[in-house]
Amino acid sequence: MLLKELLKNIDFETNGNLQNIDIASLAFDTSKIKDHGLYFCLTGQQADGHNYAPKAVKNGAIALVVEHFLDVRVPQIKVSDCREVMAKVSENFYGNPAKQLKMIGITGTNGKTTTTYILHSILQHCGYKTGVIGTIGIVIGDKKYPTTMTTPDPIEFNKILAIMLKKGIQYVVMEVSAHAIALKKMTGITFDVGVLTNITQDHLDFFKTFSHYADTKLSFISPTFCKSAVVNLDDKLANTLYTKYLGSSFVCRGFGVDNYLDVYPISYTLDSDGIHFCADACGEIQNYSTRLIGKFNLSNLLGALAVADILGLDPQHVKEGIKAQTPVPGRFNICPLYNGANAVIDYAHTPDGLLKILTSAREVCRGKLICVFGCGGNRDRQKRPIMANISAKNADYTIITSDNPRFEKPEDIIDETKKGIADSGAIYECITDRQEAISRAVSLSKFGDIVVIAGKGAEDYLDIKGQKIHYSDYEVVDKINKNNSEVQL
Repeated sequence: MLLKELLKNIDFETNGNLQNIDIASLAFDTSKIKDHGLYFCLTGQQADGHNYAPKAVKNGAIALVVEHFLDVRVPQIKVSDCREVMAKVSENFYGNPAKQLKMIGITGTNGKTTTTYILHSILQHCGYKTGVIGTIGIVIGDKKYPTTMTTPDPIEFNKILAIMLKKGIQYVVMEVSAHAIALKKMTGITFDVGVLTNITQDHLDFFKTFSHYADTKLSFISPTFCKSAVVNLDDKLANTLYTKYLGSSFVCRGFGVDNYLDVYPISYTLDSDGIHFCADACGEIQNYSTRLIGKFNLSNLLGALAVADILGLDPQHVKEGIKAQTPVPGRFNICPLYNGANAVIDYAHTPDGLLKILTSAREVCRGKLICVFGCGGNRDRQKRPIMANISAKNADYTIITSDNPRFEKPEDIIDETKKGIADSGAIYECITDRQEAISRAVSLSKFGDIVVIAGKGAEDYLDIKGQKIHYSDYEVVDKINKNNSEVQL
């Protein structure tokens, strides 16, 4: 595609002749540059892409997008913000696919993944071909593909949307991370509906302060990014947006388990088989049943109902979509144990996420509640003792272990984490090896108990010193069950 067409409606300066330059690929990573490529010199927390421009040219870049001119002999496009321009150029390169799709974007600390899958099921039952982009993969129709991040970078993101469009996808339901908003990945994209599930502490390693993190999330729910919005009224910060837009031309629906505006439950029951509830969705009253478990999932379901109302979806098909939704991989997945206890495997890796999982497990637990969790390395250190304190208050027994230590020593992470439980009087122990920790927790359990294994969910690796080593909590539980099968007989 001609470079001048890619730069349409973008302000820039140049030090060369851009006429007749044909761009065949886009990249911000020198290893991904191909012949006739356009290279974006992004400035990050740890590296400056401008320093790698000569390598990009050597690898095939025929033009550069820069924030200051470089002593490199290829045409350069100087802009004020490379990230913002990369997003716009990527859209142009792939034919602006988002403009031809119905886009639903979901942001929030917790609940994004489950809400996307509930909406995916609802839309499919309403007869629409639907795609999903999020933490546990990309779904195009009935096929699933792996992904490396919650919200892909603009080049990959627009490529995925173009593929979805070609395959006849009509709706795209996607997770929008705080990082994606801060790094301007969503620049130029207008969502038909934006959803805010909640805002609690996470990613302070990147955002430094909770207020910066919260403001970033809140900024997504605005006419800048969305045509309409859905917000969780049970969340204090999300509630402020509902008040802000009340009475304005910007359509904003509220939902809540404990707040009775727009979409809310009239009654509900929670048990180990799922949730049965009657809800009022902006005047449409229906009874619903689902195999999803826990009060936090009731909140996710109400959020999906609010989106369905905005989209004008058929209530009966919505009801069918909710009934058909199975537990999402890595989200409150119940795995029976050989001894009559149950393991609950969940991705919860934030204070609020761990609290919700333990609270929901307690609601269906008939015996002791045992919690196994760890905190990731090179991430928000402030949440480590907070999570330990939450486990101390909500579980009968806690085992602190390792979880993606990255470039930190697992023992150092555990030492910081246990400060939140050491003086609480709660019963706990620390076991660095995650497999050993889970085995120990299961050995302490008996019929009617629940062992919550938090932090990894569907992840199938441990991130250690830059290497992703195969590991799965599910496989560990399966191995424990098989090794004790004779005892079970």
